[in-house]
Amino acid sequence: MPCIHKFHAHPEHLTDNQGLLPKWKANTLIIGTFNPEHDWHPTNMANYFYGRRRNYLWKILPRFAGLDSIAHADVDAQIVFLDNHKIALTDLLIRINDADLDNEEHVRRIRTVLDDELERFTNFEWNTPHIQTYLAANDIQTVYFTKLGKPLAGLVDDDTFEGQMRKIELTCLELGIPSYRLHTPSGNGLGTGRPKHHNLIRRWYTQNGADNFPFLSQDFDVENFPVDI
Repeated sequence: MPCIHKFHAHPEHLTDNQGLLPKWKANTLIIGTFNPEHDWHPTNMANYFYGRRRNYLWKILPRFAGLDSIAHADVDAQIVFLDNHKIALTDLLIRINDADLDNEEHVRRIRTVLDDELERFTNFEWNTPHIQTYLAANDIQTVYFTKLGKPLAGLVDDDTFEGQMRKIELTCLELGIPSYRLHTPSGNGLGTGRPKHHNLIRRWYTQNGADNFPFLSQDFDVENFPVDI
């Protein structure tokens, strides 16, 4: 059986092939990679995008809007926040079609949730065309990827996350929409500096374009998030 994104066809999302995009109006689009459904990853306790405990997105994203962090498990509060601040979350990959739940190696790859391991499959249903349609049909002001990827690399395979990101970046360029790549909200590779979520806030704001968040509070001050090196 194929491995489908855990949040495809979420009740707060659009229908059919647009099932990874929200019903509410948005002017900010944040794009991640993939979240496998429960049958493939039973220990994945996330109930919405970025809901794993080791992910800092819900700890830091509301802070840019001048609000307190939101608990990982409080999906209702997360969706209210997103709706109120016109933020859409989505992912690049809808389905891995050649994944076989009876194949131990396939299960191992998917449970790593590592992009390089997922890219070892060969038959994907990408969300990219639906994202491109969404960009053209909505008043999106900025697009952010929660993956730095390899923007300076040469030619890349279309059936990779980097290849899909480039397609969307080209669409953004054609539509005049600024796009940015954020350091992963898991905090991996941040280096020294504690607390890590303060370090991540500072990285996003000073290096990754979060200073252009449409929902950025007028009172936001990056110096309110000191880091101990």
